[in-house]
Amino acid sequence: MLSNLRRSRRGVATIIAEVMMVLIVILMSAIVYVWVVPAFTSQASKDNAGAAYAEKFETVRAQFANNAVSSPETVAACGSQDTSVGCSPGSYLTCNGSSIPSPYTGNVLVPVNGVCVITSTVNGNVYVYSGGNLTVTGGTINGGLEVDSALVVTLTNAKVSGFTGLYNVQTVNISGSAFNTSGNTGITTDLCCAAMYAGGRGYFSMTNSNVTGQVENEVGHNTIVNNNRITGRLEIESADLGQIINNVVGSLDLDANGTIVIAGNTVTGATGCPAPPIAGKSVCYGSNAWCGTGNNQIPSGQTNGSCIGNVEVDVRNTGSTPVTFVAVYMTNIPLVGVPSWQLASGNPTQCGSGQSATCTLLPIVIPVGDMAEITMGWTAPSGAFPLPWNYIYFIFVSSHQNYVDGYLYFQQGLGMPLQSRLEQRICPPCY
Repeated sequence: MLSNLRRSRRGVATIIAEVMMVLIVILMSAIVYVWVVPAFTSQASKDNAGAAYAEKFETVRAQFANNAVSSPETVAACGSQDTSVGCSPGSYLTCNGSSIPSPYTGNVLVPVNGVCVITSTVNGNVYVYSGGNLTVTGGTINGGLEVDSALVVTLTNAKVSGFTGLYNVQTVNISGSAFNTSGNTGITTDLCCAAMYAGGRGYFSMTNSNVTGQVENEVGHNTIVNNNRITGRLEIESADLGQIINNVVGSLDLDANGTIVIAGNTVTGATGCPAPPIAGKSVCYGSNAWCGTGNNQIPSGQTNGSCIGNVEVDVRNTGSTPVTFVAVYMTNIPLVGVPSWQLASGNPTQCGSGQSATCTLLPIVIPVGDMAEITMGWTAPSGAFPLPWNYIYFIFVSSHQNYVDGYLYFQQGLGMPLQSRLEQRICPPCY
C-alpha cells in the first residue's frame, strides 16, 4: 500500500515537471516572437499600409499635346484636276430618287439634294452636286466621278475607271472597290498619276480597295485608310485625325495633320516624296502635331523626318500625403525616355535634388492638393499592340505601389477618369 503511494507521487511529479517544461517552452517562444521577430523583420521589410492608404490620386484629363491641331490647306475646286471631265456636263441623265439597274451610256447627274443608286454600268461620267446622295453597289463607272459638296457618297464593291474627285463631301464610305484600273494614270494633281483626290472637313473611309495610281486626301476631319492596295503615293495632309493601317502603298506623304496613326503598312518604294531635298524617299513625315507609328515595313534608308507622339496626362493628388511616381508605362511597356512635368499650381517642382518650374527627371512628386501635368514624347515600339489601333494605354506607379491607369482615345481623349488602386503594401522594395 505504502509503495503504491510512493509510485503515484513520483508519477504526479513527473507529469508536473513535463507540464512545466511545456509552459516554459511556450513562454520562451512568446518572448522570442514579441521581441526578436519584430526586431529582425524591421531590418528586412516594413508594413507600407499606413502611407499607402493615405496616398490617393486620380486622372483628371488627357490629351494629345498641342491639342493636335491640323494646319490649314486649300481644297481644290471641283473639275479643276481632271479638266477633260470638268464639273458641268453638257448632256446627262438626271438621277433623283431613282436607280440605274441596267447599263446606261452617257453622263449621269445627281442634282442638288438628289438621291441616286447605281447597281449596273454607266458608260460615261457621274456628277454629284451639293447636298446629293450617291450610292454605287456592285456597279461600274466607265468614266470619271466628280462630286461637289455632296452629303454622302457610298461606293461598295464598285469600280471607277477614270479619275475620282471628291470635293467637300460630308461623308465618304468606300469599301471593296477598284479605281483607275483601266491604267489611265496621266492625270496630275500635285504629282502625276493621280487616281483619286478627296478634300474637305468631312468623314472619309476607304477600306479593302485597290487603286492604280495616287491617292491624295487633304483637309479631312476624320480620314481612315485601312487594308487597301495603292500602287502609287498615298498622301494624307491637314487631317484632324488620320488613321493609316494595314495598307500596301507605293509611298507615304504625311504633313500638317493633327493626329496621325500609321501602323502595319507595307511600303514598296515605287514612288517618291514630292519635293527636294526629300524627293525619292518612300516615307515622308512632315510637321504633324501628333504622330504614332508601329509595325510598318519600309525599305531601308527610305524615311525622311520622324514620327513622335506627345501625350499629356494630368494627375491630381487627392490624398493626405505627397505622391511620388517612380515608374511610367505606355501600352504595358516602360516609357522610353523621361517625361516632362510641371505643377498646375505654378509652384516649383521638386526636381531631383533641386527645384524647377518644369522638370524632366523622375520621380514625379505631386504635393497634397496639387496636380501634375505630365507630357510624354512617345514612339511606339514595333509589335507592341494589336490592330486596329484606336487608343493608348498608360500606367503611373507610385512609391507606395499604388497605381492609376487609363485609356487615351484618338477621337475623344481620355476615357473614364480613374482613382488610384493599391497594388501591394508590403515592401521591400521601398522607395
